[in-house]
Amino acid sequence: MLHDIYNVDWAALRRLSSDARASIADEAAAWLESSAAVTRGDTAAYSILTQKGDVMFLHYRETPDELSAIERALTQIRVSDYLLPAYSYLSVIEVSLYEVMAIAMKRLAERGISPKSSEFEQAKGEEIARQRKHMDDRLYRDVPAQKYVSFYPMNKRRGDQTNWYALPLDERRAMMRGHGTIGHKYHQFVTQVISGSVGLDDWEWGVDLHADDTLIFKKLVYEMRFDPASALYAEFGPFYTGIRRSAGEIGALLAGR
Repeated sequence: MLHDIYNVDWAALRRLSSDARASIADEAAAWLESSAAVTRGDTAAYSILTQKGDVMFLHYRETPDELSAIERALTQIRVSDYLLPAYSYLSVIEVSLYEVMAIAMKRLAERGISPKSSEFEQAKGEEIARQRKHMDDRLYRDVPAQKYVSFYPMNKRRGDQTNWYALPLDERRAMMRGHGTIGHKYHQFVTQVISGSVGLDDWEWGVDLHADDTLIFKKLVYEMRFDPASALYAEFGPFYTGIRRSAGEIGALLAGR
């Protein structure tokens, strides 16, 4: 997963004729359409609010090589002459093992299988494997179709007094279950995509919230900040809010409309 954010060199674009701008927009639109039309993966474009950037391309691919190829493809079309790098973030879409384990344990309890029984370990392994299979649709997916996105990177705190990674697994799992309960309240309005970037980029996770109402982002993140998993152990990076743009809107976007 690659967030690729640029500022637009508006002054240079304005010096072009209207025909030249239209030609560049058509080429960029064709690139966006072909980039999205992959069998396993997706690409979407957003106009960014605030001065942190003007446009963001969000790419889902199966391998780093494919992400590299789409980056290079952008440099080969004329619009790249007017794009100034502002920010980028590399990560891997993931599903929380805390969540998989919690669902598996709930299913075992519903079946009356006690952790003390002889069949528990085998049943737990089978149930976890079943839940992981159900998670494939969340791991291998298209970019959610909602109009708005709020993207931010984050870490779990590793301070001298407060260290997430020094907590016992059961305690971390319990806090993440509570954290997930808050998120579930908004699941009809928000599609959340969590990605991990340990060893790949400067933060540990990226969070993408997709919705058709930007106020939902404020309500969700505000409520989660009072949850112990966030209030005590979360460090948030910059927030980027974007409006999804289709290939047909690239011309208007480059014209500043």
